[in-house]
Formats: sequence, structure tokens, C-alpha cells
Amino acid sequence: MNKYELLKEKQELRGTIYYDFVKSLNKNSIYKSILLRGVKDRTAFYECEPYDDAYRCSDDDQFYDTCKKLERAFNRYYKRIFEKYGVDNITVDIYDQYSCNAGLSVYSDGRVETSNF
Repeated sequence: MNKYELLKEKQELRGTIYYDFVKSLNKNSIYKSILLRGVKDRTAFYECEPYDDAYRCSDDDQFYDTCKKLERAFNRYYKRIFEKYGVDNITVDIYDQYSCNAGLSVYSDGRVETSNF
């Protein structure tokens, strides 16, 4: 992909962490797979599902590695998410190629709880 194509793709990914917070243009990025589904009662609800090769989930080991990448992503961006959306909690549904298979929550004190990984 050339720079123009990457910029166009980024514009189409409105609502993702990639669009909201990542300054660079990347061919593959786990942040493209993290989509804000809504904000309610001071909680941001995100959904993560395969978008490109950065989100690997064809077997249990790959899915576990992807879940750990997602955990690091939220550790990195949770304060900015809190500020941008006026929330103090984040709830995340993590999908493999078939269904919701894991989740995580980030609380106002920065504590992260994971489920099923």
C-alpha cells in the first residue's frame, strides 16, 4: 500500500484506536482491530476482532498472543481514552475468527482485569 492508500484506509477506520490515537500510518496494526462500540454510564465499550495480519487468532497460542497485545494496547492508551470520551472504565469484548472468546476491563485506577486469557 502506498501512503495515499494508507491514509484513505485510516479515514475509513473512524472509531478505532488506530484512527483516534495513532499518529503514524501502518500497513498492519493491532489498533485497527479495536473499535469503539459506544459510551454509556462513564464506560467505553470496545470490540476487538480480526482486521489484518497483526491480529492473529487461528490457533490458541496465536489468540493468546493477540490478547496479550490487546492488553498492552489498552495499558498504553487507557488514559487518553478516559480523557477523550469522559469515561473512567473500559470494557472490551475480544473475538477470535468465530465468536467472543475473551475480554478485559480497565478501571479508573489503571487496573486491568482479563478473562479467558
